[in-house]
Amino acid sequence: MNSFIGPALIGWVSTLAISVGVSLIVAGALAVWSGRLLRLAPEHKLWAFIVGFAFLCSLSTVSISEPGTWSDTLFIAMLPIWAILIYFLPSVAAIYGGQPNLNGIFFMNLLFGWTIAGWVVAFSWTLRRSAKVKRSNLRRLAFGAVANDKAGRLRAANYSVRRAYLREH
Repeated sequence: MNSFIGPALIGWVSTLAISVGVSLIVAGALAVWSGRLLRLAPEHKLWAFIVGFAFLCSLSTVSISEPGTWSDTLFIAMLPIWAILIYFLPSVAAIYGGQPNLNGIFFMNLLFGWTIAGWVVAFSWTLRRSAKVKRSNLRRLAFGAVANDKAGRLRAANYSVRRAYLREH
């Protein structure tokens, strides 16, 4: 361990910083590219980013493990995966909770999660219940929104949605 202090430590930290930076860029590009190619929902794009970033960071740890020791290599490779999943826990909880502010929570977590206060704020924002949204009398269809009548049936498609909305309010 004494040989790790000094220039070796600086070399290791700089290699780690470069690996994390490259992993962020590549994971972001892969999430955007796969999201456009596969037409993924925003929450699936975020999952692609988080999982890609975790695995790319774990690949960067292979260089610091000693050759021939698979158990140590596996242990060291799992550390970044667990650390990144804990780091992005507020974003993961927002995805599963169906938060309407998912993008805001993710960017708060990404940019300020390294501070403990930023992580706590992002996590508390995730756990906060969103205000109840007033149920609209509009029904969303593949071609757009269509107004419902009082019985819940669709109105004739030749009426403008705006005209029907203005008439009822």
